[in-house]
Amino acid sequence: MNARTHIPGGPLDPVTLDLLLTLAATLADADTPQPEALHQHSSALCAHLLVHYGDSAPESQRLALSPWQARRAKQLMLEQLGGSPSIADIASACSLSRSHFSRAFKKTTGQSPRDWLQQARLERAKALLADKALSIAQVGLDCGFADQSHFTRVFTRATGTTPFAWRRALPRQALTN
Repeated sequence: MNARTHIPGGPLDPVTLDLLLTLAATLADADTPQPEALHQHSSALCAHLLVHYGDSAPESQRLALSPWQARRAKQLMLEQLGGSPSIADIASACSLSRSHFSRAFKKTTGQSPRDWLQQARLERAKALLADKALSIAQVGLDCGFADQSHFTRVFTRATGTTPFAWRRALPRQALTN
């Protein structure tokens, strides 16, 4: 492939050429299969092509995440539920800038990445509260809250009840020893 390669409508832009050459080099390296690298390079190429040549898509659709981007973003946040996932790293994994990712994520899910993550943490906490062997402080830490006070404050604001009262209200058979 050379710099004079053409696509319909004009010459191949330098970024597309670079992305194609990178993808081709990864594919040519048959000695060591690298599925993650192939996924990353092909995703970057697709994202670039959609952003720069996807004018046929309506404006409202271009602002939302594609299905694969939404799945990937949620998967990465869920994998790091107990920690502090970097929105910039998640955006990068979706081949988007941080600001574009945040806007597109909100358009797709109806929630900002931060709010979606907090909701996922609260759902996980509700499930963990059924295990009486775990202290409320441990549940909060396992779900990514700074400490028991922070967990209790956020949980109470979201549910209208404290984690202790939530646990106490669970049916007896739902609680594990």
